[in-house]
Amino acid sequence: MHIVRDRVPLNPQYPCMFSSHILEEADNREDSFHWHSYFEITYVRSGTGAYLVNGQKYEMQDGDIIIFNNVEPHGWLVKDGHMEVDVIIFSTEFIADHGDSYEYEFLNPFIERGSNFQNCISGADNNGREIGRIIQEIGEEWANKEAGYRLFIKSDVLRILTLLLRYYQKDVSSGELLKEKKAAMKRLEEVFRRIEADYSEKLTLEDMAKSVYMSPNYFSSYFRRIVGKSFSEYLSEFRIRKVEEQLEKTGRSVTEIAMECGFRNMSNFYRQYKKATGSKPGDIKKK
Repeated sequence: MHIVRDRVPLNPQYPCMFSSHILEEADNREDSFHWHSYFEITYVRSGTGAYLVNGQKYEMQDGDIIIFNNVEPHGWLVKDGHMEVDVIIFSTEFIADHGDSYEYEFLNPFIERGSNFQNCISGADNNGREIGRIIQEIGEEWANKEAGYRLFIKSDVLRILTLLLRYYQKDVSSGELLKEKKAAMKRLEEVFRRIEADYSEKLTLEDMAKSVYMSPNYFSSYFRRIVGKSFSEYLSEFRIRKVEEQLEKTGRSVTEIAMECGFRNMSNFYRQYKKATGSKPGDIKKK
């Protein structure tokens, strides 16, 4: 699994953004995830696919809504060609910029998770239909930018958050706090940065543990609990992804590319590659 931080810049004066995207089936990467420091509400305008988050796979179709908080690694898979989506992202400050505890209540669906929490809301649900309609309204305001459109959009986002509060009302009281998740991802951010920058170098579990001020044993169990796999598995799969990128772009040998991407033992590389992809690296070169 490849996890990166998405750093879309939000205007500090108006930390909210609307965008539309066409997600292509050709770009599917089941092992590629991202996370970000803002909240996200996505509406599926057309097409079918799936979003992957917290070990869950949510099948999506026209009209469905999915939400992500600001620490949840997530990815997507498209079926049958492409999926058109509208995305709203916003920071905490967009909703509660003066520290008002009342305003923070709007963020409860993103922060407190009950045992039955689901990231996805069906478009067949009454709340889901209404949220979809409001998102389309926000899209029109964002495109036209008529006088007062920013206030209009903020009021619409608050309406959506109110509907989410009602939808998740039964679950929010017993949820796990976002603060713990955020601290966990923040604590590992240096490790993800080191892997992305220095994957071709020798990276040991001991070095990574030291970089985040943990003992090797604690870091090993902590990383597996947060990421869902061991540090060595994550590093190996990250390197294999880089190998695949180079195999697709260049005519160089598998051995040369594998060594350049951090593999020092070719028999171990072939074994890890087969385990991660179910195929041989030569298959890409043949294609």
